[in-house]
Amino acid sequence: MPNALKFLPGGRNTIALIAGFLLMFAVWWWWSSTSKTAPAAGTFSPPGELDRIEYAVQNARAWRVTTLGTMHGQPFQTDQDVVCPFDSHTVTHTPPASGNAAVLEEFVETKDMFYAREGTDPWASQPQAATDKCRGGPMAGPASLVATLDSLKLSARLRKGNLLQFQGGACRLWEVAAPSGPLGTMCVDEATHLPYELRFGALRVQYSNWNLPAAIEPPAMPSTIRGMVPTQPK
Repeated sequence: MPNALKFLPGGRNTIALIAGFLLMFAVWWWWSSTSKTAPAAGTFSPPGELDRIEYAVQNARAWRVTTLGTMHGQPFQTDQDVVCPFDSHTVTHTPPASGNAAVLEEFVETKDMFYAREGTDPWASQPQAATDKCRGGPMAGPASLVATLDSLKLSARLRKGNLLQFQGGACRLWEVAAPSGPLGTMCVDEATHLPYELRFGALRVQYSNWNLPAAIEPPAMPSTIRGMVPTQPK
């Protein structure tokens, strides 16, 4: 969230953490695209499987996306809840499993307002023009999930794997391979065609709460952060 972080005095540490994570992903992607290892033989998906996944994602109206990573030995986790078309709630924190759970920054976006805070600081807000957060579906690391699927459709193939238990349900594991070699895996619900997890190199993204009814409420705390408009209680 570059537009938000400029208002947060301690946001540089998180920017560096996430930027480093995305750089690691970019390096891995370059290495995969130039690898000469042949993809493993097996039963590949029928034509149109990626189209079915993309169609399901484009028609989803709510979700949670969780991105997990580690940079310089410091784990981080970003959880984002989205309710189409305009509302989202994003929290970046250190995972509870790390033994040092702490919120790094938090954002709430509505149709016409943006709210932000760092850690336990007071909330701040500023007006913003409405943007459709659901056009490209949830994020998949540095790109949207729809953009990622479009890229995969150009040359990738899906090799059918096992049926796995995931988040109280089951999903089909698909091994994703390009002509140059393996890229990663996707775990997809066979009934809805919605993904539950993507793993590509250092990138690990989980999806949940697809199409569940939810409401994202703006915070009511007044702000003391310079440069943003104080938030008025609703």
